Amino acid sequence: MRIPNKLTGPLMLIGLVGHGVLGGADGFTTALFGWAIAFALHYTLASLGLEGAGDGKLMMAVGAFTGWETMVEATIWRYLFLLPYAAVVLTFFQRWGHFQQAVLWTMGKAMGKDVGPRPEPLKMPFGPVIALVVPLSIHTNWLGLG
Repeated sequence: MRIPNKLTGPLMLIGLVGHGVLGGADGFTTALFGWAIAFALHYTLASLGLEGAGDGKLMMAVGAFTGWETMVEATIWRYLFLLPYAAVVLTFFQRWGHFQQAVLWTMGKAMGKDVGPRPEPLKMPFGPVIALVVPLSIHTNWLGLG
Protein backbone atom coordinates (compact mmCIF):
# COMPACT_ATOMS: atom_id res chain seq x y z
CA MET A 1 0.00 0.00 0.00
CA ARG A 2 3.05 2.26 0.10
CA ILE A 3 5.59 3.06 -2.57
CA PRO A 4 8.77 3.74 -0.57
CA ASN A 5 10.98 6.78 -1.09
CA LYS A 6 13.93 4.35 -1.12
CA LEU A 7 12.57 3.17 -4.47
CA THR A 8 11.25 6.37 -6.05
CA GLY A 9 14.16 8.65 -5.12
CA PRO A 10 16.87 6.53 -6.76
CA LEU A 11 14.64 5.89 -9.78
CA MET A 12 14.23 9.65 -10.32
CA LEU A 13 17.97 10.18 -9.91
CA ILE A 14 18.88 7.33 -12.27
CA GLY A 15 16.46 8.67 -14.88
CA LEU A 16 17.89 12.19 -14.70
CA VAL A 17 21.57 11.21 -14.53
CA GLY A 18 21.20 8.39 -17.05
CA HIS A 19 19.64 10.68 -19.63
CA GLY A 20 22.34 13.26 -18.95
CA VAL A 21 25.13 10.73 -19.45
CA LEU A 22 23.61 8.97 -22.45
CA GLY A 23 21.90 11.91 -24.13
CA GLY A 24 24.01 14.86 -23.05
CA ALA A 25 22.37 18.20 -22.37
CA ASP A 26 19.38 17.38 -24.58
CA GLY A 27 18.79 14.07 -22.80
CA PHE A 28 19.06 15.69 -19.39
CA THR A 29 16.68 18.47 -20.44
CA THR A 30 14.15 15.89 -21.66
CA ALA A 31 14.37 13.97 -18.39
CA LEU A 32 14.19 17.11 -16.27
CA PHE A 33 11.18 18.41 -18.19
CA GLY A 34 9.43 15.02 -17.84
CA TRP A 35 10.16 15.01 -14.13
CA ALA A 36 8.95 18.62 -13.69
CA ILE A 37 5.70 18.09 -15.60
CA ALA A 38 5.08 14.94 -13.56
CA PHE A 39 5.75 16.87 -10.35
CA ALA A 40 3.29 19.63 -11.26
CA LEU A 41 0.58 17.23 -12.42
CA HIS A 42 0.87 14.67 -9.65
CA TYR A 43 1.40 17.17 -6.84
CA THR A 44 -1.92 18.69 -7.89
CA LEU A 45 -3.64 15.29 -8.04
CA ALA A 46 -2.26 14.32 -4.62
CA SER A 47 -3.31 17.68 -3.14
CA LEU A 48 -6.85 17.02 -4.33
CA GLY A 49 -6.78 13.58 -2.74
CA LEU A 50 -6.97 11.75 -6.07
CA GLU A 51 -3.77 9.78 -5.51
CA GLY A 52 -1.14 9.15 -2.89
CA ALA A 53 2.21 10.89 -2.70
CA GLY A 54 4.04 7.64 -3.48
CA ASP A 55 2.06 7.25 -6.70
CA GLY A 56 3.03 10.79 -7.68
CA LYS A 57 6.70 10.20 -6.93
CA LEU A 58 6.67 6.99 -8.96
CA MET A 59 5.15 8.93 -11.87
CA MET A 60 7.91 11.55 -11.45
CA ALA A 61 10.41 8.72 -11.97
CA VAL A 62 8.42 7.65 -15.04
CA GLY A 63 8.64 11.23 -16.34
CA ALA A 64 12.41 11.28 -15.78
CA PHE A 65 12.84 7.96 -17.60
CA THR A 66 10.38 8.36 -20.46
CA GLY A 67 9.72 12.08 -20.92
CA TRP A 68 6.59 14.06 -20.35
CA GLU A 69 4.54 12.63 -23.25
CA THR A 70 4.69 9.02 -22.09
CA MET A 71 4.18 10.06 -18.48
CA VAL A 72 1.02 12.01 -19.35
CA GLU A 73 -0.28 9.13 -21.45
CA ALA A 74 0.43 6.69 -18.61
CA THR A 75 -1.43 9.00 -16.21
CA ILE A 76 -4.47 9.09 -18.49
CA TRP A 77 -4.42 5.33 -19.00
CA ARG A 78 -3.99 4.85 -15.27
CA TYR A 79 -7.18 6.69 -14.48
CA LEU A 80 -9.03 4.81 -17.23
CA PHE A 81 -7.85 1.49 -15.81
CA LEU A 82 -8.65 2.62 -12.27
CA LEU A 83 -12.35 3.01 -13.06
CA PRO A 84 -13.12 -0.70 -13.46
CA TYR A 85 -10.56 -1.61 -10.79
CA ALA A 86 -12.13 0.76 -8.27
CA ALA A 87 -15.66 -0.37 -9.18
CA VAL A 88 -14.74 -3.95 -8.31
CA VAL A 89 -13.06 -2.92 -5.04
CA LEU A 90 -15.91 -0.58 -4.01
CA THR A 91 -18.50 -3.24 -4.76
CA PHE A 92 -16.57 -6.01 -3.02
CA PHE A 93 -16.05 -3.94 0.15
CA GLN A 94 -19.48 -2.23 -0.09
CA ARG A 95 -17.95 1.27 0.05
CA TRP A 96 -19.97 3.18 -2.58
CA GLY A 97 -21.37 5.58 0.05
CA HIS A 98 -17.85 6.37 1.20
CA PHE A 99 -16.85 6.97 -2.41
CA GLN A 100 -19.69 9.45 -2.85
CA GLN A 101 -18.55 11.40 0.24
CA ALA A 102 -14.99 11.48 -1.07
CA VAL A 103 -16.07 12.75 -4.50
CA LEU A 104 -18.19 15.53 -2.96
CA TRP A 105 -15.33 16.53 -0.65
CA THR A 106 -12.85 16.62 -3.55
CA MET A 107 -15.17 18.68 -5.74
CA GLY A 108 -15.76 21.17 -2.91
CA LYS A 109 -12.04 21.39 -2.18
CA ALA A 110 -11.26 21.98 -5.88
CA MET A 111 -13.79 24.84 -5.94
CA GLY A 112 -12.17 26.43 -2.88
CA LYS A 113 -15.03 25.71 -0.46
CA ASP A 114 -14.60 24.94 3.22
CA VAL A 115 -15.49 21.26 3.11
CA GLY A 116 -14.32 20.20 6.54
CA PRO A 117 -11.98 17.34 7.28
CA ARG A 118 -11.00 14.96 4.53
CA PRO A 119 -12.96 11.69 4.56
CA GLU A 120 -11.05 8.58 5.52
CA PRO A 121 -9.32 7.30 2.37
CA LEU A 122 -10.28 3.98 0.92
CA LYS A 123 -7.06 2.03 0.73
CA MET A 124 -6.45 0.56 -2.71
CA PRO A 125 -3.01 -0.39 -4.05
CA PHE A 126 -2.53 1.60 -7.26
CA GLY A 127 1.10 0.60 -7.88
CA PRO A 128 0.09 -2.51 -9.87
CA VAL A 129 -2.03 -0.34 -12.17
CA ILE A 130 0.95 1.99 -12.74
CA ALA A 131 3.11 -1.07 -13.50
CA LEU A 132 0.56 -2.10 -16.14
CA VAL A 133 0.04 1.25 -17.87
CA VAL A 134 3.65 2.46 -18.14
CA PRO A 135 4.74 -0.31 -20.54
CA LEU A 136 1.44 0.11 -22.37
CA SER A 137 2.20 3.82 -22.83
CA ILE A 138 5.80 3.17 -23.88
CA HIS A 139 4.92 0.57 -26.51
CA THR A 140 1.84 2.23 -27.90
CA ASN A 141 1.02 5.79 -28.68
CA TRP A 142 -2.73 5.51 -28.63
CA LEU A 143 -3.25 9.03 -27.43
CA GLY A 144 -0.81 10.48 -29.98
CA LEU A 145 1.23 12.56 -27.51
CA GLY A 146 4.68 11.20 -28.33
